[in-house]
This record gives sequence, structure tokens and C-alpha cells, in this order.
Amino acid sequence: MAVTKTPRKKPLTAAPAEEPKPVKAKAAPARKAAAKKADAVEPKVKAAKGAAKGKAAKAVEPEPLAAPALPEPKPIEKQATAAEVSRLVDALLAAIREGRAVEFIFADTDANAPRTFEPRQLTFDALSQAWYVWGWDRRYNAERHHRVDLLAEVNEVEGAGRAAQGPYPEGTPANQIGGWLGGEAIAVKATLLKQWVFAVKQAPPAFPHFKLEEQGDGQALVTFSATDLRAIARWAMQFGDGIQVLEPARLVDRIKQVGAVWAGRERQSAPAPAPAPKAAPRHEPEPRRSEPRHHAESKPEARPESRPHREPRHERERDEAPKAKPGKVEVIRFDRL
Repeated sequence: MAVTKTPRKKPLTAAPAEEPKPVKAKAAPARKAAAKKADAVEPKVKAAKGAAKGKAAKAVEPEPLAAPALPEPKPIEKQATAAEVSRLVDALLAAIREGRAVEFIFADTDANAPRTFEPRQLTFDALSQAWYVWGWDRRYNAERHHRVDLLAEVNEVEGAGRAAQGPYPEGTPANQIGGWLGGEAIAVKATLLKQWVFAVKQAPPAFPHFKLEEQGDGQALVTFSATDLRAIARWAMQFGDGIQVLEPARLVDRIKQVGAVWAGRERQSAPAPAPAPKAAPRHEPEPRRSEPRHHAESKPEARPESRPHREPRHERERDEAPKAKPGKVEVIRFDRL
């Protein structure tokens, strides 16, 4: 008998199921809008909380104490810049070279009024680090120093300028009229001691026609002419006892007067010396007259040292005359016979 094989059927395997595609939610825009609203609300809430805290802190903080009122600082004088100072220095140097007077206009016009000035010297000071001009100030008719950085303008003056002293010789430089060559000339002659001779030789001449002639003993004879007695006296007194003024006589009197005033002020300011303690008076006995020895021994008591009443001389001599000694009596003894 024939056997027939029947084919086995393969088991059916289930096909893999397809993963469902994610479906976009339609509520996404709504969520984003809510998130934005929340973000917008949060800073407002934070700001409100911060404001509340600030108000609480302000309520707790004590009020600051009022600071004491400080005095107002004094106004500083106006000073020119470096460029302006350089321009003013150039203008002054040109005026000195050309022998011209200039007009000063200060930065602080309330403190210093405009004036005509005769510049004679221009110096730079190392201590104050500033430029100074020295000359004759016609506003005060005296020598003056002025700081250049306190000036606003240095203007030229036509001719001799205002307030010029006269008469002065024709052709006199305008910057040498007041105090030097304007008015009546005063001839000065003085002897300068040797410790000042070298210093004066190295310095610029203080007055016109200034001459210095050395003498054999190391001293020097100084001669010059000027018109202002005050300026001459100030120049002479700067040397103290190192100068001897010979001419004129009124300059000698002026220096003596100033010296007397100085001495009087010194005496007034000096404390009065303490009085020296007085020594106790010593009692010295009067000298006693010499008397004869026998007369002195005959008196039991010594005479007083001073007599309130003195007898006439002839009676005193009679009393003081030495008395004769009494005769010696010899006793003779007789023995009985």
C-alpha cells in the first residue's frame, strides 16, 4: 500500500503592526499663549513684592542726621593758563627791551584796578614756580612786584602814559620815569662794606647811573641818582650796618628816624627786667677818736657811738685834755730807837 506524504503547512506569522504616527495636538498654541501670559505676570508679581519690601525698608530706616553747615570756601583768584602766561611774558619782555610803559588789566578787576606800570625786571621764582614783574606802579607811586599769572591783559601805552612824574629829560625811556628819572634828581653817595661788594656787583643796577668803585681796604664807593627818597632809603636799609650813607643829609636823617622807630618798638615789645633784690643795709660803726689810755681806763663805761648833741669845740677840747696824775705820797716808817 502506498503511503502519501502530505505537506506540512507553515505557521502563519503575524505581520508587524505599523507604529501610529504622532498626531499634533491642536491645543499647542493655547498652551504657548498661557505660558507667555504667565511669564508676563511673574515680573509684575516680583516687582510688586520688591516695591513692598522697599516700602517696608524705608519705613524701618531712620532719617539721616542733618550735616553741619560748612563755611563757604574763599574764592580763588583767577589765574591764567600756561599759554596765556607765555603770551603775557613775551609782551612784558618786549616792553622792557623797548623802554615802554604798559597798562595792566587784572583778571580780578574788583580786587585790582587797571593801572599804568613801568616794568624794569622780569624774573621766574623757583619757590612759587611763577613769573614776577618788578617796576614802578604809577597807581601808588611806589615800587611793586606783580604776578604775571594774575594778569588778564598787558596793553601798550602810547608815549609816557598817564600819571608820569615830571619834569624828566627829553628822551627818557617811559619805563624809567617814575622813581628813577622823573622829578628832582637826588644824588646819592655811600660806602659799602666788603661783605656786600661782590653781591652788589653781581646784581643788576637798582637805579640809573649806578657806579661801584672799589677802594683799597676792600670797601666800595657807590654813587647813583634817583628821584624817590623812599625807594632810595629802602635800598640802603637792606644792607643794615653794612653801608654808610655819606650824601645827601636828608637821606641820613631818614634812616636815623626809621632806626629810632625800630628801637622804640623793640623796647616796647621787650619785657621789663625784674628788679634786683635789695641787699640788707649794713650797720657800720662810726670811727672812734683816739683817746689817751689813762683817760679811757679811768672811765668805767664806754661812750656812746653817736651823740645827739655835740658840744662846742673849745669846751670839747677842754674836757678831752689829759688830766695830770696825782702826786705819789711816800709813807716813811720810823722804827723806835
